[in-house]
Amino acid sequence: MTTRGTIPRRDHVDPGRRAKERAALYAVLTSGAFENKPRLANLLKYICERHFDGDSDAIKEYSIATDVFGRSQSFDQATDSIVRVEFFRLRKKLREFYEGEGADQPIEIVVATGHYRPEFVDRIPTPLQSPPRNSGQMASTNSERGLETKDPSSNDPSWSREREIGNRKERIHLEESPPGLARKRLLGRRGFLVSVAILAIGAGASTMWWINRHRHASSNDAPHAPSSPIPAVATGPEIRIRCGYSRPIFKDEEGNVWSGDRYFAGGAVTELPNQHIARTRNPELYLTARTGVFSYKIPLAPGTYELRLHFAETTYSPASSLGGGENSRVFDIQLNGSPLLKQFDIVSDAGANTADVRVFRDISPNQDGYLHLDFAGSLGLPIINAIEILPGLPHRLRPIRMVAQNSFFADAAGNLWMPDTYYSSGQLASDKVSIGGTSEPGLYAGERYGNFNYALPVDKGSYRLTLYFSEKYWGVEGSKRGGIGNRVFDIFCNGITLTRNLDIVEAAGSGRALVKIYHGLRPNAQGKLIVSFVPNVNYASVDALEVEEETP
Repeated sequence: MTTRGTIPRRDHVDPGRRAKERAALYAVLTSGAFENKPRLANLLKYICERHFDGDSDAIKEYSIATDVFGRSQSFDQATDSIVRVEFFRLRKKLREFYEGEGADQPIEIVVATGHYRPEFVDRIPTPLQSPPRNSGQMASTNSERGLETKDPSSNDPSWSREREIGNRKERIHLEESPPGLARKRLLGRRGFLVSVAILAIGAGASTMWWINRHRHASSNDAPHAPSSPIPAVATGPEIRIRCGYSRPIFKDEEGNVWSGDRYFAGGAVTELPNQHIARTRNPELYLTARTGVFSYKIPLAPGTYELRLHFAETTYSPASSLGGGENSRVFDIQLNGSPLLKQFDIVSDAGANTADVRVFRDISPNQDGYLHLDFAGSLGLPIINAIEILPGLPHRLRPIRMVAQNSFFADAAGNLWMPDTYYSSGQLASDKVSIGGTSEPGLYAGERYGNFNYALPVDKGSYRLTLYFSEKYWGVEGSKRGGIGNRVFDIFCNGITLTRNLDIVEAAGSGRALVKIYHGLRPNAQGKLIVSFVPNVNYASVDALEVEEETP
């Protein structure tokens, strides 16, 4: 089905139309996509009920925070992004519903990016015409990796999304309002075109993004918002496989759902006792693996994807009785019959007991509609802990956006920033200091400090790194601690100096946002941007990081 560009006038909605809209809401709330998502279901129900009552003007960030999420009357949307984060998740879940079990729904509920009001958009069925399976137009060549795509059978049940059956079920009562004061984008890829009215809603915000997107900050002139949103909307199926895992579902710390091991042939399962795995917030993900000589044949719809392979060497490590280290396990990986990684040594790549993520953009299924991964050993047995396939951006890596906090942050442009990961050393801190010089103070709510570094996984290419700083300890108002000269540090990327003797207070002042932008950064041979923060006086510090691939 496609979306018809008509939205009923709000000043005259007949009872029959309202009944259809309520039926559309009921279909969503009782679907499998929302079955175990009471938080998102109550949020959707809240905004729709306000719409039904003709009170759409009351759907504000403050009222949603206090009425739905139980925030206090002192809620400050500048520092607490819970509403934006949950709406990001709600849009994603709605997209998942309408791309799957809700594909035949006559009315689609749309919440435009940057807005909280629901729109009920009429949809009309459109015949899907598939070209002949042997047509030359069917296959498209991937210029980056020389792969071809071909439409696999749409009847393959393995394409359906995994339902989250491990979560606690909670019934949604349509007749009742959601709890009052009780105590991470756009439409999907199936061709649903948002109506002209909805496009107009976002036009103003889009204009401001383009006005400010090339504004580079100096030491005293932080941009009012993070850099521009991603250049295109990456939509499509998300496949996450925890290799060697025997249960159907695994949920990580960020809320991502991984299926148990599937689509494999050959090899054996390895399960490990609990142990420390560096550079990840999800060490449990690396405690199971598939090892031996094996392959994966993963059904995948045509399109452009980003492939992430997760490894951790826990056998040949200093803590192991087997000893070893580099040159203890070396193997090759092929993608659709072509070399992907040659003579791959996890310890050499990242070290022992350390999460190692290798990222590859512009990935497509083979002509048979499957993504083929083949593992063969040169020395020791090949091993893999997890496989992640995400919708990609053609010739461009998905941006990395992280905040030095334990929770997600959604900026005003709708970008979702994840809790920082890939780090080695450093400590998180949060000081309740009001940060000036920015329209996004929530971005600066936390910091990682110490002598630390990040190993950011990227593919080949040129990247822009944006670092966000603020001084919340030295020289702030009401503090007796000095300012200039009390925190001085260097910043490096893959051993190359980016900034020497950075003093945040000297550059921007205490309690003020500082943004540093670096261009033309390239990964090392291990597919990483190693961004290091080395103290000279007291501790180094950073609040947030952003990595975006630059256009050649």
